[in-house]
Amino acid sequence: MDTMGYQQPAPAQRNDPQYIAYLEQRIAALEARLPRTKVVAPGFWTRAFAIWGHGLAAQFVVGAVLGIVFTLISLVFAGGMAAMLGPVLENATYY
Repeated sequence: MDTMGYQQPAPAQRNDPQYIAYLEQRIAALEARLPRTKVVAPGFWTRAFAIWGHGLAAQFVVGAVLGIVFTLISLVFAGGMAAMLGPVLENATYY
């Protein structure tokens, strides 16, 4: 059996205190590898607000990119409309 980088190999018996110590060692090693973020926090509300915050940040980024793109499109459209209507408005006579 591969020890996967842990210090002691797993004993064969399942109810052996050494096996339980081995499992506790593995659990501690796995918990040490978890990211230190609120997304994996034990409390429900902490996780909920962490996920909500990530979604809010993503909305800000997507909204900024789309805002820039649509602003550029509207400027091009407004310039085209001004170029088309400029001569018409110059030749218009007011009564």
